Amino acid sequence: MRVLLVEPDYRKNSSLARKKGEETNAGLRKRPDDEVLWYPPFGLMKLATFHKRRGDEVKFISGCDKSLFEEPNLFSLGILWDRVYISTLFTFEWEKTIETINFYKDAVGGSVGKIFVGGIMASLMPDEIERETNVRPIQGVIYSPQKIGLEGNENIDLLPPDYDIFKDNYSNLYAINDTYYAYTTRGCTNHCAYCGVPTIEPYFIEYIDIKEMIEKLRNKHRDKPKLKLMDNNVLASPKLEQIVKDLIYLGYGRDNSTNTTPKRQRVIDFNQGLDASCINEKTMSLLSELNIRPMRIAFDYVKEKKAYKHAVKIAKEYGVKEFSNYLLYNWKDTPRDLYDRLVINIKLNKKWGKGSKNSSGAIYSYPMRFAPIKSMNAEESNQKRDYIPESPKKKQNLIKSAKWTKRFIRNVEIMKGAAHGAISPTPELAWRTIGETYKEFIANLYMPEELLRNRNKHEKRVWRHEPKRPPGTGKVEKFRKFILHLLKSQNEEAIEFHNAVSPNTIKAIRDYLYKCKNKEVKEWLELYLKK
Repeated sequence: MRVLLVEPDYRKNSSLARKKGEETNAGLRKRPDDEVLWYPPFGLMKLATFHKRRGDEVKFISGCDKSLFEEPNLFSLGILWDRVYISTLFTFEWEKTIETINFYKDAVGGSVGKIFVGGIMASLMPDEIERETNVRPIQGVIYSPQKIGLEGNENIDLLPPDYDIFKDNYSNLYAINDTYYAYTTRGCTNHCAYCGVPTIEPYFIEYIDIKEMIEKLRNKHRDKPKLKLMDNNVLASPKLEQIVKDLIYLGYGRDNSTNTTPKRQRVIDFNQGLDASCINEKTMSLLSELNIRPMRIAFDYVKEKKAYKHAVKIAKEYGVKEFSNYLLYNWKDTPRDLYDRLVINIKLNKKWGKGSKNSSGAIYSYPMRFAPIKSMNAEESNQKRDYIPESPKKKQNLIKSAKWTKRFIRNVEIMKGAAHGAISPTPELAWRTIGETYKEFIANLYMPEELLRNRNKHEKRVWRHEPKRPPGTGKVEKFRKFILHLLKSQNEEAIEFHNAVSPNTIKAIRDYLYKCKNKEVKEWLELYLKK
């Protein structure tokens, strides 16, 4: 068979990623570090191995490639490709994914039965995809060839991923130069209401032996220093001790290096995060035998602060020096809840992290937006994953009782963008980013994007640890004073201003700007329209 593997081209900076790197003296382009590149489509890589073992011809492509239809004789017969597999990622990539599925119908002569769509979106929104494309997606993990209409007994999910499909064209797009990927468990025991894992991986598999797979990959592709484990909750496994033994056997213990010249330190990354409630003396004594960098711990609600702080403290005592911790927001929390969690991390960094005299660690805080799959107003899918806030009632306290809005969510993403998606572990820079008080944080959430993106230009105060710059225009400080005074009044004008800026749309702002009579309010509204 001729098999085509496709990942939709939703990598907005894919062309930039391909160009990253520096020219060497030999005129060759140096490959960029994997940490700035995209994760490869793991499922397609395993399907490539499966089909190549059957003797099939396999080709990988990113996006909609018209050159694949340049074989006129085959195209006229409708036999360009016998099968097309299309991966899907997050559900907010709806439009690009649907476009890609429909594009490749011609590649199989219009026979939708030869198109196989799988992955995250396919598992979470199968009915919606089928209505748009007439292709019925495959849900969940592909454990058997029967799931894709073929005979055989192989567990496709356990096959070694094929890195050769990215040869030459994609090494500067995907993070495959120094990294191998694997699962040592599947599924999760928690079944959190906001999470898609119970749908995608409904069964908890407590142990997967990856030793043979990693050794084969090393023999074929060389010894790579990084191993990213994509387990959803490895600490829930009763086989954790065996998993750690396997990783030590593979050379991922502390101070282990690659068998290359020059040698490079091997590193483990439990990329999907570790459950704070499962971190204790027993589990950390096991994990401490591995070279984990960074350690990722979830901190989803402020009410979990006791378990979270305990987990971070134990991990630090066992030698962990770098944390990259996830903070879910926009689920059942409030802006106050997120701010309090960020403050906890800032204070921990001040106490023993990057801001302390005897620096022994650092916590990077990663706020992660919850984007509902279902609409808030109906039992229909929410293809753009938007949050639709309710308008506040009159006399509602817009500071103390603040709730998430599109504007607030957008501004959190802008804030963390300054440190590549994280809040800086340096306390002074973290305070600058989020605000030294909760009220300043609320002011930042309302702030026009022009001011928030261009803080160096518009903030008069120059903070410690900032690169040297002259004082800004002072508009940041002026806006905070304006908005906090307005919100404190709790009058009709405050409600109208809130309702105008909260949807984060030009239309809502212009509509209010047209009828607003307050000169000062109008001046600030104009700034929201500036690009």
